[in-house]
Amino acid sequence: MSPLIRRVVAALGANAVGQAINIVIQLASLPLFLHRWDVATYGTWLMLSAIPAYLSMADVGMVAAAGNRMTMAMGRGDAKQANTIFQSAMVFMLLVCGSIAALSLPLLLWAPMPGLVQWDERLALAALVLTVLLALFGGLAEAIFKSTERYAQGTMLANGLRLAEWVGCMLGLFIGGTFATVAIAGLMVRATGVLWMIWRSSKGQHPFTWGLREAHITEVRAMATPAISFMAFPLANAMSFQGVTLVVGHLFGPAVVAVFNTYRTLARVAVQVTGIFGHALWAELSRLYGRGGAQAVAGLYRRSAWTGAALSVGLSLVLYLVAPWLLQVWTHGRIGVQPTLMAILLVYAAAGGVWHVPRVLLMATNQHVGLAQWTLLAAALSLGLSWVLGNLLGLEGAGVAMLLTELGIAGVCVFLAHRMTSLHPLSQQSVAS
Repeated sequence: MSPLIRRVVAALGANAVGQAINIVIQLASLPLFLHRWDVATYGTWLMLSAIPAYLSMADVGMVAAAGNRMTMAMGRGDAKQANTIFQSAMVFMLLVCGSIAALSLPLLLWAPMPGLVQWDERLALAALVLTVLLALFGGLAEAIFKSTERYAQGTMLANGLRLAEWVGCMLGLFIGGTFATVAIAGLMVRATGVLWMIWRSSKGQHPFTWGLREAHITEVRAMATPAISFMAFPLANAMSFQGVTLVVGHLFGPAVVAVFNTYRTLARVAVQVTGIFGHALWAELSRLYGRGGAQAVAGLYRRSAWTGAALSVGLSLVLYLVAPWLLQVWTHGRIGVQPTLMAILLVYAAAGGVWHVPRVLLMATNQHVGLAQWTLLAAALSLGLSWVLGNLLGLEGAGVAMLLTELGIAGVCVFLAHRMTSLHPLSQQSVAS
């Protein structure tokens, strides 16, 4: 087995472990919280913890863009530029995270705010904000692992830290039982884990040093456009998922929303599995592109794109066959099968899986700016079409709207990836960037 395949297989395993941890946390959190708190208290905690989640986009994609550039620089053997990119991103993250902390913490702790009068809630919110900011800054350590052929190791450490943070929150829940103890316990684990990851990332033979002397403003400027473009993808997801959910709820009522979201969640299992595969290729695509441009990455991309498409379509077919049994077990028979709606959403999910590897290629090489714009347009069209077709065709119309826009963005993404990998070597002047 070649070193590249070994790294991809290890990355697949690390991403699969991450998905398993997410599932464990999601399934276990509800009963544990409700064992200690009543429903109203738990609802308050959900609202509190949802507020800092918006800060997860505060780095405006800088860590992802820097990680790509670091990996590409290492791929072509330019260790000095790789360290300059890293330290430049570090300066940016220190300024952003430090500024947010300095501005938000006094407001959260002492400023008069409607609905935020209890000291316990204020302390919890402040701790949650610090936890998110530490997680953002800790992403720089993961970028070092990714760019030094240790993607799987960095991902496993990040997965372990996320699980440890959740365990810390649960200890705070059962020992103290207040919002503040839950949030502060999680913050303490996160802070310790970030320091551990920084120490671990500095080990080994590589050029990266945790300092500021090599930082340069030109590197920050070079990363600005691809970094900001990364923000289009979570924004588009929010518009597509939450937006269509709101449209369905407005047109058909909350009971139908439960059915629609259950079907969509089941259908998107194929997308999630393809996503695990696609993200395992991210670091390798960046490294190959840095080493030799689009021509160097073309072979791996094409094989992976066909594999991802087959995986997505095959899983969607299997899900259609087993959907009646899965719904019976999962919902205890409360949600039955509507074959037409399920088929529409499974084709929609299959299309989503088909363009996952091409999207990873564009994102891993910082060539995703155009795709980001098309993705936002597709998300907006999905909202409008779901309203129009929902009125005309009922619930299936909302599914058709999602399917049409997904097919459109899939076509655009595959075209952009194909055009990129088909460039003549003499035209590839952006490799050094």
